[in-house]
Amino acid sequence: MMLPLLTALVTATVLPVLPLTEAPKLVSEAAGSDARPVVLHFWASWCAACREEFPALRPSLLKYSSDGLGVLLVTIDRPADRAKAERMLAQYKLGALRAVLLDAPDPEPVARAVGEPKWDGTLPATFVFDARGKLARSFIGRAAPAALEAAVRAVSR
Repeated sequence: MMLPLLTALVTATVLPVLPLTEAPKLVSEAAGSDARPVVLHFWASWCAACREEFPALRPSLLKYSSDGLGVLLVTIDRPADRAKAERMLAQYKLGALRAVLLDAPDPEPVARAVGEPKWDGTLPATFVFDARGKLARSFIGRAAPAALEAAVRAVSR
């Protein structure tokens, strides 16, 4: 049942913590009731590369959301570090985007859930899905904004 994830995404005033069992539902929940392309961005507050990447990706992520794409920021911080993740979202002014904390100490089930078996949990990681929920492009490590834009354009036609 998707109700716990949907409720957390819609009503939370703090970063909702989701169990690993919710990972397979991230794409459909980011898309919402309409079939639309989705961008899932995985990060963590302790990830130096994530801190370096957020300023470059911020304009694109905000634009995709305002253009009607499903955008979901997924931190894999430990639940005890939720406040750190919330502060990072605030620091980079990403509070307008939907975000969740996925309690996923093991990356393998998450990689299976997003459909990218080559992903070993490296952060940051960004995944672009078409409107049918099929993985179209993976960015393991930092994503160049222009490359991400090209991937989003390809699934938005």
